[in-house]
Amino acid sequence: MNISAVLFDIGGVLIELDGLPSLAKLLNSQQSHDEIYKKWMASPAVIAHETGQLSSDAFAEQIVKELNIDLSPNAFMANFATWIVGTFPNTFDLLEAIPSTLTVAALSNTSAAHWIHVESTGLTKQLDHLFLSHEIGHLKPDHQAFQAAVDGLQLPAEEIIFFDDNIDNVHAANAFGLKAHQAFNPAQAKQVLNQYGLLSI
Repeated sequence: MNISAVLFDIGGVLIELDGLPSLAKLLNSQQSHDEIYKKWMASPAVIAHETGQLSSDAFAEQIVKELNIDLSPNAFMANFATWIVGTFPNTFDLLEAIPSTLTVAALSNTSAAHWIHVESTGLTKQLDHLFLSHEIGHLKPDHQAFQAAVDGLQLPAEEIIFFDDNIDNVHAANAFGLKAHQAFNPAQAKQVLNQYGLLSI
């Protein structure tokens, strides 16, 4: 089995998030986090923002109206920034354990507003390629998002291991041809990579 690259989702795999609990509070909702996530990802404002078609200011104005959030757009964006908690304690250990012979990349549903905070963690310095939804114009689980990553990596899909915390994205990635696995933190990703015999420690 020839593996040439490891492709990570960022939020929920390498970066700890507080988005769904925070959104539940803003919505004063008792719905499950899965239900809230589906509502969020179905939002026209979210889709436009995370595919780079809507500025952060316009997004903030639209989302507070769309979801009936009792905050000003500026106050919402201040809350939105806190959804990025930071890297998991063992994120950098995992990335440093991946041999330099493998390409390490990210495929993430995100926005420019959130990516600023991801960059501040220093995580991007450990990644060879970035495929960000607000730059490539496509969101997982759409096949165009996976195609953008495969084209950018210039590798066959079957040579790429992919990690995501969202099971729908995992299923879509496997259907596309990637070797996709669900992981909720670096420790779970490390376990899978060890099963492939890929880690240097």
